[in-house]
Amino acid sequence: NAFNQTSTLRGAAQLLGMDAPALVRKVRKISDEYGYLQKIGSRWALTTAGQRIAQWTDEMIESQSRLAEEKTTVRIAAFSWLADQILIPHYRTLEKRLDSRRTVSIRMMAPDLEQELLQSRTDFVIQGHPPKDPLIAYKRIAKYPWAVVVPVSWKNQMQSLDASQMIDFLNKKDFLPHSKMGRHSLFAHEPRKISNLAVDGVIGLRTAVCEGLGWTALPRMSIQSVLRENLVTVVDVPTQMSDEVSVWWMRSRKDLTENSRVMIKWISDIKIL
Repeated sequence: NAFNQTSTLRGAAQLLGMDAPALVRKVRKISDEYGYLQKIGSRWALTTAGQRIAQWTDEMIESQSRLAEEKTTVRIAAFSWLADQILIPHYRTLEKRLDSRRTVSIRMMAPDLEQELLQSRTDFVIQGHPPKDPLIAYKRIAKYPWAVVVPVSWKNQMQSLDASQMIDFLNKKDFLPHSKMGRHSLFAHEPRKISNLAVDGVIGLRTAVCEGLGWTALPRMSIQSVLRENLVTVVDVPTQMSDEVSVWWMRSRKDLTENSRVMIKWISDIKIL
């Protein structure tokens, strides 16, 4: 490649930071063993094969330089409500912690978050429990509670109620069930009046409560925006649900070691936790 750029032995030696006599010994070996250089009269020159190698080297150097300048993407997968309420609103704080050449991609509503990692479709998963597969490394961050959530329009009716009266009040109202979760896992008591509407996701249940269709239990983290907008009210009724935010990544991905520390610190520092 140095010969291709300078066309002379002296020029190539200067480019390589070598003495010309020392380079001559290398040039003779390259000529004898590989045939990339040949002596024409008193001058060394590239053969056709040498020219191809030099061109390939130039292309590889240019390609590697482009790759070094390109931004790489940190891919994150999470439940839609977690991305919607926590990850995206706090994206700027993550951006400040990452290398400036990195971008962030957040995947929402993936059907199987473990498979997202195992099939290399994501780099990190933010979940509410540890993974099952031993190939996945993880770090527990913090527990997050569930809360009883009711339409804000009920607020005036509940102001003077004590704990037992509150249970009686709720038992007269429609309870909105999560169709994939048993009601017994949510409360110490069984809600008496079950709504005809069952929803299989946190976001749908949150919307149903905002629309005044009934009450339910939701992760406290999932209702941040509607609390700020005064669309729902949290009722002081105990629930038996408590999940734990965890960061997952593949054990075999040693290249993610530093970014895993960044992700863990980022999630840990989000005040809602």
